[in-house]
Amino acid sequence: MLGGYRLQMVRLGMFGLIAIIAGCGSNGATVRGKVSLDGTPVADGSISFESADGNGPSVGTGIKDGHYEVPAASQMTPGRKKVVIRGVLKTGRQIPTGPPAPPGTMVDEVITYPAVGSVPDAIDAEIKPGENNDVNFEVFLKAKPKNK
Repeated sequence: MLGGYRLQMVRLGMFGLIAIIAGCGSNGATVRGKVSLDGTPVADGSISFESADGNGPSVGTGIKDGHYEVPAASQMTPGRKKVVIRGVLKTGRQIPTGPPAPPGTMVDEVITYPAVGSVPDAIDAEIKPGENNDVNFEVFLKAKPKNK
């Protein structure tokens, strides 16, 4: 009887392995693009995609040097999304750090988006199935310039 028990356990183990391998496939969408703040690439930040209807997972990633990529492995589902962006833009100026750093210590001046204490606006986006989702975002600290 021990041989029958072993055979059942081997079959059960094989079934579990097959189920795991089958579940490893990716049905998610790949999304990549650029993010700029007032026309300048966002130095560092984050971007998140939330289902517009509230059904489905929220997926996010980092922004580095104005670029982001959400791989299909993150299981982003296609459809309408509400996109939330948070970022830091370097001004190119150096400013004193202040206490407790030693006097004369300088750091890069940065602008945060949204402003500290503010809630970021959600941006609408449509994500298609597959890997060809190039979605760029431009956010503004000031009012968006009007076409003349």
